[in-house]
Amino acid sequence: MKPILQALLLADRIYQDAATRKYVIAGTFNNVFFKRDGAKPQEIVEGDQTRTIVLGGVQAGSPSAYISLTEIRGAVDCILRFVSLLSDEAVFECSFKIECDDPLGTVELTLPLPSLPHKEGIYALELLCNHEPIGSHRVTIKEMPPEGKDIADDDHDDR
Repeated sequence: MKPILQALLLADRIYQDAATRKYVIAGTFNNVFFKRDGAKPQEIVEGDQTRTIVLGGVQAGSPSAYISLTEIRGAVDCILRFVSLLSDEAVFECSFKIECDDPLGTVELTLPLPSLPHKEGIYALELLCNHEPIGSHRVTIKEMPPEGKDIADDDHDDR
């Protein structure tokens, strides 16, 4: 019997509270926007002072994955991979092993991931256990619209 995937999320920040052992997941997403030449700082002149403003939210940093599994019986070999759905090629992947002797228990883990690609397309973060797919999380990557055009015009959320 293969494990049951309860959650697979991509997020900007994930940490575990030391006192409660709860995971705090901030900035979940399924859409990523990038600027072809990167986000350029802007200078604002206020009186006799010049301030530099660095724009945020337009470059994908290094996100993390949150995984919650149950029905684990013994040791399970896992692969988490980020795949282009156009070419069916893995952009990156990592292998890990989880163990649990209680099939009613829940195993939660977080994995830091490399920066996501700056190439438009539809991708999936896929989880395989013992070489069988058990779930995925779809991600759309698009170039940021030209200045003055709203991201919402493309029916996507901002990241």
